Amino acid sequence: MRILLAIDGSKFSDAATKAVIGQARPGDTEVHVMYVIDVLSNQLPEMTAYYPGVEHARDAQRKPAEALVAKTAQLLRAKGLQVTTAVELGSPKSKIIDIAAEWHADLIVLGSHGRTGLDRFLLGSLPDSVLRHAHCSVELVRLPRPAKGSKRISGAAKGKVRRILLAIDDSKFSEAASQLLIEQVRPNETEVRVLHVVEPLPFLVDRGIGGYDPALDKVKEARTKQAENLVSKIAETLRAKGLKVSTAVAKGDPKSRILDAAEQWKAELIVLGSIGQTGLERFLMGSVSDAVARHARCSVEVVRVRPSH
Repeated sequence: MRILLAIDGSKFSDAATKAVIGQARPGDTEVHVMYVIDVLSNQLPEMTAYYPGVEHARDAQRKPAEALVAKTAQLLRAKGLQVTTAVELGSPKSKIIDIAAEWHADLIVLGSHGRTGLDRFLLGSLPDSVLRHAHCSVELVRLPRPAKGSKRISGAAKGKVRRILLAIDDSKFSEAASQLLIEQVRPNETEVRVLHVVEPLPFLVDRGIGGYDPALDKVKEARTKQAENLVSKIAETLRAKGLKVSTAVAKGDPKSRILDAAEQWKAELIVLGSIGQTGLERFLMGSVSDAVARHARCSVEVVRVRPSH
């Protein structure tokens, strides 16, 4: 697996590093650690002659950035991972996406907030842009929350995620999500809950144009049975890899049901598939993966089927 870890020196970035350490498999995982220096002179280089202080500010950032990526690399190598590093100049949004594509990354890992500490990432923010436009899977790492009535945070603070909600449908993207979960290292006590949400029938179909239609009950029953078979199939695949697995089928709006299930079950990570690189979902607000990534209170991994190279 090839993981691109984007860092910025924030506590959210530290959490992303711990997530990689906790999930990466030594021996066959390569990690590329990158820090992007974003200053005005990168966007308007012709202005540096008039504002030499901007050039100085860029140079002043390079030394601490290089020290940070070196320190992060040392932590990763100590866990037996293959590591390369880079300090880039430019827009973090585009640089992370471009380097991930050039390096053929399987997964981008970054903090969901960044140095401003905003509790929910905003439209146009760095994590929002990476999630929407990256050609590979993306994990947005949030800081673990203290248990109720306690000041101590869960094992996720050390990257040891033990409760994973895997939200699936019957697409190839959900198959990819299941496979990526299997490829990552998990503690022995890791629990995975496989969830499928059965969406309601369109309003006119459900009501029946000519009144109640008993055939609709059979359609609903068949859809529920299909969902149960799907989660059971995925669950068996995960159990065969030594994971503890439970299943659930919910009915309603997938966005709200996934978020509710994660909150009620106290999930530390939500894993779900996204449609491919040409799909409209990455550009449209309101998609399932977008809504879950924005509003979940835990980390979220959105899995894409990476184009072959």
